[in-house]
Amino acid sequence: MKRIVLVAVLAALAVMQSAAHPHVFIQAQLEFVFDGDACLGFWQEWTFDARFSMELRYKFDQDRNGSFSKAEQEDIHDGAFSNLRRYGFYTLLRKGTVRASPTAVENFSARLVNDRAVYRFFVPLDGKEYAGGFSVAVFDTTYYSAVQYTDILATAEQRRAGSPIPVFSRQVDKRYPVYYNPMGGAQDMTTYKAPAPGLQTVYPEEILVQFN
Repeated sequence: MKRIVLVAVLAALAVMQSAAHPHVFIQAQLEFVFDGDACLGFWQEWTFDARFSMELRYKFDQDRNGSFSKAEQEDIHDGAFSNLRRYGFYTLLRKGTVRASPTAVENFSARLVNDRAVYRFFVPLDGKEYAGGFSVAVFDTTYYSAVQYTDILATAEQRRAGSPIPVFSRQVDKRYPVYYNPMGGAQDMTTYKAPAPGLQTVYPEEILVQFN
């Protein structure tokens, strides 16, 4: 009887572990492009965990040569990456009290580096709207993926000669929470806008962009 109970408990734990978020792990680095104090946009580079990288390679590296050809990159874009549009490409922009996510990105590419899959793409911005200080968080609001910034938080390209380079710092602003279901299954990609029973609250770590 005890053995049956133990097996049942272990089975329940296995189900809970398979359901609990997150399922994919990403390291993100950002490269901002400025014209004076106006931000024209920024590059994002995501490096995925070994397991997800292996899945991408198995599915899309059709010739098994350890790299993604142009055609294979297009397949990744259409078969995997483009779906992230539904989730704002895991990107939260905030200017003052207004938070928004991009509806489109540009120049997507994918490659393999030391057996890790790497996405790279550009998020265009309205330079006038994002002049001066603002913040960016790379965060999956469904908590299906966990994102961590690299040690080099961000870099900047200044296209206007003589203009200053912005300063980057990390911050957590508890006025802007995100809600998620910690027990959502592997297919649960629900985005929650308000607290509710069973949901947990998390505060995305933002990259604050400002000029001294």
